[in-house]
Amino acid sequence: MSTSIIKLNTGIDVDAKTFKVKCRVLQMNQHQVVKGSRAFKNNAKGFTEFWVWIQKRKVDGVALHFTMEATGVYYENLAYFLESKGAIVHVVLPNQSQAFINSLNIKTRTDEIDADALSIMGLERQLTEWKPASSQMRLLKKLGRERLRLMKLKTMISNQLHAELHAYDYCKESIKRMQQLIAVIKKKMEAVEKQLKEETAKDPDLQTKIEEICKVKGLRFITVITVVAEMNGFVLFNNRNQVVSFVGYDVVEKQSGSSVQSKRKISKKGNSYIRRALYFPAMTAVKHNEQYRKLYDRIFDRTKIKMKGYVAVQRKLLLLIYTLFTTGATYNQKHYLELQKLHRVQAEVPVGLTNSLLDAVDKMLQKV
Repeated sequence: MSTSIIKLNTGIDVDAKTFKVKCRVLQMNQHQVVKGSRAFKNNAKGFTEFWVWIQKRKVDGVALHFTMEATGVYYENLAYFLESKGAIVHVVLPNQSQAFINSLNIKTRTDEIDADALSIMGLERQLTEWKPASSQMRLLKKLGRERLRLMKLKTMISNQLHAELHAYDYCKESIKRMQQLIAVIKKKMEAVEKQLKEETAKDPDLQTKIEEICKVKGLRFITVITVVAEMNGFVLFNNRNQVVSFVGYDVVEKQSGSSVQSKRKISKKGNSYIRRALYFPAMTAVKHNEQYRKLYDRIFDRTKIKMKGYVAVQRKLLLLIYTLFTTGATYNQKHYLELQKLHRVQAEVPVGLTNSLLDAVDKMLQKV
């Protein structure tokens, strides 16, 4: 059988400071051969060194494929760099890569092993090609993150001010400076919010969808635009499970016989900006929305842990944003559960489903 190379893929595991790579090729006889592995710095210099390294391993007539996992934000700069070089980039969601790694029966997990598993996944699976977000979405994402950082800074200084005000021997000058700093941060936040609204208004379709979602009690413009921008308008997502996994709301547990039984908890292996953006809206929803208050009470009665109840509400709000944004449906609280069910059907229809049935599903969604 021929040993001609038909595909080349490099698996990449990225963290804050470095990224590990494993390059493999697939031969015509379906055998896989490792072409090399190495670690690079997660910065511009490391990207350039990596590109020079991979050029020495490319095969004439065979496209360069790169597969990485969408965890946090550390993968983004490298993905943009590789895409700009004309390479084919695949960004898989954590639940996808985890399911594939489990199928390989890998028990030991390291960054190097994860990179190797991603290199195999890229050879054996037909993965969707990643496309960068539009310049508008990238700007909206940057502005949303800037506001979250300002809010975090404001909260920190407000806590320090509260502590100083209740101190036995407080310093009036320190209090004055902190109050002035808080005022400056508030002005900066207002400026960011103004720019966010101006940029959103440039896209009438986007603005219409955001305004419709904001009819939900507990969800306001800043929260919704932050979620939408962080998820690039949900273009990478085909179903609710992928959305939940990307943000880190997926539930994990460890159980083995009777000796290992850890508590169930969310993975938090995902986009922390979205979880932070949904924190206060969930509290507001519990206070003013009966549907979410009942959900919170049910979780709290069972666990006696308030945060678990709020996390459940955060997850519901996230899925509501996803459902309304991707379907373009009008929000109606009475029919929300029916809308979720219909959207789940539409998201999971087989590829070969007839257009007439898809049209029927769309009409059902429009009536809700």
